[in-house]
Amino acid sequence: RQRAFAHPTRGLTSVKGARRVPLILTLVALAIPAYGEESCPAPGPLPEFGREAEEINVSADSVELDENGVSIFRGQVEVTDGTRRITANELRFDAATEGVTAIGEATFTAPGIELTGDDARYDPATGEASVTDAEFRLPQRPARGAAGQVTARAEGRVSMRDIIYTTCMDDPPDWKIQARELSLDTQSSRGEARGSKLVFRGTPILYVPYISFPLDNTRKTGFLMPSAGNSDRGGTEVTTPFYWNIAPNYDLTVAPRFLSKRGVQFSNDFRYLTRRNSGAVLLEFLPSDDEDPDKDDRRYTFWRNRSEVTDNWIFRSHVEEVSDSAYFEDLGNGTDVTSQTHLLRNLQVDYFGDHWHFLGRVQNYQTIDRLIADADEPAERLPQLVLEGLWGDLPFGLRSEWYSELVNFTRDDSDEGWRVHLQPRLSLPIEGPGYFFEPAVAWRYVRYDLDREDGSLDDTPSLSAPIASLDTGLIFERDFDGGDFLQTLEPRMLYAHIPSRSQNSFPVFDTNEPDFNSIQLFRPNRFLGADRLGDTDTLAMGITSRLLETESGREFLTATVGQAFYLSDRNVQLPDQTGNLDNRSDFVVELGLGIFRNWNADIIYRRDLDDSDTRQAEARVQYRPAANKVINANYRYQPDLLEQAEISLGWPLSKRWSFVGQIEYSIRDSTTIERLLGLQYESCCWAARVATQRHISNRDGSADTRVLLQIDFKGLAGLGSDADTAFESDILGYSVYE
Repeated sequence: RQRAFAHPTRGLTSVKGARRVPLILTLVALAIPAYGEESCPAPGPLPEFGREAEEINVSADSVELDENGVSIFRGQVEVTDGTRRITANELRFDAATEGVTAIGEATFTAPGIELTGDDARYDPATGEASVTDAEFRLPQRPARGAAGQVTARAEGRVSMRDIIYTTCMDDPPDWKIQARELSLDTQSSRGEARGSKLVFRGTPILYVPYISFPLDNTRKTGFLMPSAGNSDRGGTEVTTPFYWNIAPNYDLTVAPRFLSKRGVQFSNDFRYLTRRNSGAVLLEFLPSDDEDPDKDDRRYTFWRNRSEVTDNWIFRSHVEEVSDSAYFEDLGNGTDVTSQTHLLRNLQVDYFGDHWHFLGRVQNYQTIDRLIADADEPAERLPQLVLEGLWGDLPFGLRSEWYSELVNFTRDDSDEGWRVHLQPRLSLPIEGPGYFFEPAVAWRYVRYDLDREDGSLDDTPSLSAPIASLDTGLIFERDFDGGDFLQTLEPRMLYAHIPSRSQNSFPVFDTNEPDFNSIQLFRPNRFLGADRLGDTDTLAMGITSRLLETESGREFLTATVGQAFYLSDRNVQLPDQTGNLDNRSDFVVELGLGIFRNWNADIIYRRDLDDSDTRQAEARVQYRPAANKVINANYRYQPDLLEQAEISLGWPLSKRWSFVGQIEYSIRDSTTIERLLGLQYESCCWAARVATQRHISNRDGSADTRVLLQIDFKGLAGLGSDADTAFESDILGYSVYE
């Protein structure tokens, strides 16, 4: 949705979803509101006041011409001048001055504005109209109000004095703006207001002596709306951001954040966008922490960049760092922030050619989980060089691939050194209507040059082994339900052979064995990374069925079942694993449902048929008849690791009241991970939201509670914390607006 105010940073990529709603919009008469009910009219484009005709037409019941050349029109008088229109009971036209004066009550209509008042005057030569004691409507917004005097000029300038403005259509309005002066320039999309105050339910709550604001999505320097909240760890929080529009492609947001328990935290968010460069630099700094004096200077830095050096060369960066491991636990909000264990620091350059791709990288991580030992931290890549090649147009339909890597790993209290990895591959993909057949052979070579913790181990272990595979499948289709739907049946089979090679002396720098699923089922090597090549003689079989709407191609159902059969033992394992003697894999079932337009579901189930044990179970069901009507239910289970359930919903209780709730519960630990309870009031002109949010904020299991309160004046801005953001982020698929 568009916020009630023009977003001051539209056109630049936002950092971490930061919302920037300008305070300047507190007074904008032509702002763009958002609406939460079907009956609320949608906003239209900004008005244009230009003239479209040179001829003036007048109609009336009677007309008189006096001796001074003044024409007097009476009875249902209507004057049209292009897109402008005046109606009145009596109107005078002075031929000498070409001025039009309406006597008594008159209405003036132009694109985007309607004025009703006394003593209306209009100059056809200049297109200027003025009305005293006027009531006005802005139908495109929509909004209404009153002014002691309104002057509208043909060049798109509107000036008002002694103004009352609101987007509420009921009387009396729930909120209104009172201002001494207001001027709008639709050509430059700028406005100014003087002597303004915001009145809510008869009580003034904000006074601004002078503001300047944009009328559209144009960015403009100025204070943004302050936000406030409360949490157990920070106490009362108040943030007062200032936005600096440095240039069309540069901006800076400075946001002091007062925390009653900890002090004042400063946030500086600089963003840039050029023809070949884009990125952001974020610095958060807390000079002293009153709650924890041992942590004098607490900071967080973030730099993200993408530079197209040439058409083929791209430079990327992603660098994050915090001053201490408890920074996010003390100063962050939400489990997605407080649960972070590592922060990435990565500098990378890529070259993309017709057949070649080169990657050069230096990379490490800052480990902020105090429970992770130095030897278990991710290894640094200083550097990593990768060269890949692809040729798909070789003779006889052959396809050739090349992969090579040279990387230096460093890590405290563990093995470190260089690794070379080469893997050419040759395949013969054969495809036709309803089938595919692809035999392939590859060769892997890996060699290390290490500085080892255990001096008895080989410093230069190596591996050389072939990889052979045959991947084939069929695709059957049939009409379903009279041809409105198409059902497919897609059996697939993969045979893979990798001989056994001893790798017990190999280090483990970046290799793991992912959870078994339908993708892993059809991969020859069960490991990800070059430190292990899994020996196997595997026959994997699966079948997928889809139900598609013929006209649109929309997928209503997809179901996959599969299993792998091992024709020999698998001896190669990671250090914390033992040899696997099973002759078949877990049985995998994956199901995606969208049979009804309001319902969708995803199910993953993995079972060991030999032991009759469930290895993995995940289920998600969603009912969503409208954007503001959502119910979600999730369940996740892995033995000896986790068992969690989550229910979330956002649902209207009446035409204007809605309830939101979310709870994520660990069945294994018998504790609540995260909980949100909130209530929302929504009308066409304002909304109020209140919520309490509790989440695990520390690795020792302690929790933090936040209280969120927000009032959203549509067509203006919001006061308080971003409760609507919390509602939409915690409840999948939910929008606070219908």
